[in-house]
Amino acid sequence: MKYQIRLTGDSQDDGKIELIRLIQLAQAITDIARGALQVRLVGISNEKGRRSEKINKALTIKLADLKEGSTILELECDSFKQTLEGQQGNLFKTEILESLPNDTPMSLVIDSFKQAIDFNEETSKLDKPLLKRLKDFKKIFLSDKEKIFFSNQGSVPELELQKSDFKKIGNLEQSIPEPQEVIINGVVEELKFTKLRVGLKTRDGLVNAVLSENLDPVDISQYWGKELTITGRLHFQPSGKPSFIYIERLFSPEESDKYFSKSPRKANVEQQIQNKLKQQKYQNFLSELIGQWPEDESIEDIIKDID
Repeated sequence: MKYQIRLTGDSQDDGKIELIRLIQLAQAITDIARGALQVRLVGISNEKGRRSEKINKALTIKLADLKEGSTILELECDSFKQTLEGQQGNLFKTEILESLPNDTPMSLVIDSFKQAIDFNEETSKLDKPLLKRLKDFKKIFLSDKEKIFFSNQGSVPELELQKSDFKKIGNLEQSIPEPQEVIINGVVEELKFTKLRVGLKTRDGLVNAVLSENLDPVDISQYWGKELTITGRLHFQPSGKPSFIYIERLFSPEESDKYFSKSPRKANVEQQIQNKLKQQKYQNFLSELIGQWPEDESIEDIIKDID
């Protein structure tokens, strides 16, 4: 599928582009596309260390031509239906992933900018790291007069960006609370699709969480049906509501007793957990997290049969 990026309004937009600026533009677009795809497939845009060759290829965007009439970059990229479809049938569960098979890396970039500028929390597919990438795109602009247009040869409404738009994007990014440290006791009841998702049964209900890049699924599989304590970070949606828990450390009851006994306060684990939660601004987050995540697959599980 073909797209155009048109740069106009600055004296340097004369049908040419400096190589260093082209590299910056390419990196910014690729980073936004990757983050937007991760949000849709996994729920998180900052998955470090969980990238596959298949995903890298699916995010390929090629420069097909450079034209005058200001500076016009003609780009080409394939739909995800073409790049992520495997040999053993259709990759996508359309009832879950909706229109993603027909999307492309560039369409995700355009859609992410539109969502950030005209934010609607009911349809948002944004998170704080992705918004930061969108905000950082401002560095591509050479002056306040310059405008950058994204289009799909007229088949979708043209997206117009100017420097003033990034104040709104920045305000939205800043409005999302920073991740909060949390400590939770629970029983491992579900290992969703075995790779990333974990269902942890707590007093408030079943909470969905995700393993950080520092943990292997094997690390938590040994706790199936058993009680454990986790520490990690609670992330938030643009609306300010809790989004997911990013698990960073796992403790068996015996290990957690040893770990938390290092605290000067000689309270038991449960008391220390409750004390910790009482100190946090979002101490009632568990009830808001219950049942919030759809049953979608992780990137690695989606592509496990086609790498």
